[in-house]
Amino acid sequence: MHSAKLIRFTELIGRFVIENDKQLPLINKHKHPLGIIALWYITETPEKLQSMLTIDEFVPFKTERRNTHWLAARIALQEAVGNSSSKIIKNHLGKPFLADEDGHISITHSGNMSAAIFNTTNSCGIDLELFDERILHIAHKFTTDEEAAMFPLDSYCACLCLIWSAKESVFKFGSIHDVEFKTQIQLTSIDFENQTINFCFKRVIPEQNLKVFFRVYETINNEVLETPLLIDKEMKNNERYILTWI
Repeated sequence: MHSAKLIRFTELIGRFVIENDKQLPLINKHKHPLGIIALWYITETPEKLQSMLTIDEFVPFKTERRNTHWLAARIALQEAVGNSSSKIIKNHLGKPFLADEDGHISITHSGNMSAAIFNTTNSCGIDLELFDERILHIAHKFTTDEEAAMFPLDSYCACLCLIWSAKESVFKFGSIHDVEFKTQIQLTSIDFENQTINFCFKRVIPEQNLKVFFRVYETINNEVLETPLLIDKEMKNNERYILTWI
């Protein structure tokens, strides 16, 4: 693991940043073999987000935080899809998809960030987690001893957050209810350098070997930095987010 920062986004005015001397939207949007991914750093009020929403119908919840998360996740999806006329509907299992687009979608939010993925050909899943050492208290519910043995001791909590997020992405990818994370989504290897994780998804027949991708972000004031997965001592400084997708 390394501590060098890889990518720096600096906010200028509104939702614009400078990257390599170019003005770009603050959204980190990129194409990937598994789809188009959009990452959104939330600075807007729910009212502002609602004014930007075209992809879904908004029915307010009881809390502002939930409203913000719900809206921001769909704004990220709008960016990933890139079609302002697209509309979200749900199938009989409650999984969201687009009524007028061929493809698959998945959305997520945590803390002050949201993200979405759009894949025109294959099922997909995405998850975003804010690093929190309290995950230690529930680690036994989703991690086996064999999986935990793969984690470097100085980044144990970071790896727990990473694996929890990655298993959430696999769960969303599978679109199957009643998945037992601890026994039915089995970690087989982690490649920290290439930022990939391999799993065996045992809930389906035949079992599937799946590769999940991940990135780590640090937020400081109005800056978003992409970093490797760091040791716990550094991960707990500032807000750190782990993004996984399949």
